[in-house]
Amino acid sequence: MVIKSVNETLYGVNTNISGSKNVKRVVVESGDTLNAIQSGSINIDGDTFELSDEVRKAIKEAFDKSMEENAKINEMNAAAHNMVVAEQQGDVMKSVMEDQAKAIEIANIIAKGGQVPPGDEAFLLENNPDMYKLAKLSAMQAKEHEKYETVLEEKEQKEYDYEKGHDNTMHRVAVDISTGESGAEITGVSEVSVEKTSD
Repeated sequence: MVIKSVNETLYGVNTNISGSKNVKRVVVESGDTLNAIQSGSINIDGDTFELSDEVRKAIKEAFDKSMEENAKINEMNAAAHNMVVAEQQGDVMKSVMEDQAKAIEIANIIAKGGQVPPGDEAFLLENNPDMYKLAKLSAMQAKEHEKYETVLEEKEQKEYDYEKGHDNTMHRVAVDISTGESGAEITGVSEVSVEKTSD
C-alpha cells in the first residue's frame, strides 16, 4: 500500500497535529483509500488498523468529498485549456483573413500596373496563385506602372499560456494516527488538498 507522509505532499503542514508530538497525519492515495473502505482495514507505515464502522464511514465521506473536489478542479482546468485553444484558433482564423485581405490588395495593385516589392509578389503567388496569374494578365494591359510600398507587415509571434488558470492541486483522504503507550490508533479522518507531483 502506498502511503505518503503529509510532509511529502502538503504545503507547509507539520506532522504534529494540534501541537502534539505523538500524532501524525498521512495522506492516502485514492486506490488505497478505496481498498481500505472495501476491506475494513488499512496499513500505514507497517501497522495494520482494523477500521470501525464509524471510521470506515468517515473515510468514505472524506473520499467522496475529495472526488467531488477533484472533478471540479478537472472541469475548471479543462475550461481554462479550452479557452486558450479557442483563443489560438481565433488568432489563426484572424491571421488567415488578414493574409487573404493582403493578397487581394497586392493583386489589385499589380492588376492596375503597379510595381510591388518582390516579397509582396512572392506572398501573393504563395497564398493565391490563381489571383496572382489574373493580376499579372491585367497588369499587361495597364498604362501606368507606379511603384508601391509593401503591403506586408512583419509577422508577430504569439505565445499561448496553457497553464493559465490551471489548478495544480488534487484532493485526498488524510488519516491522523496517534501513538502512545497503548499503541497506535486512528484519531481523525479528513479530506485534504495536496500538490500534484509529476511522477
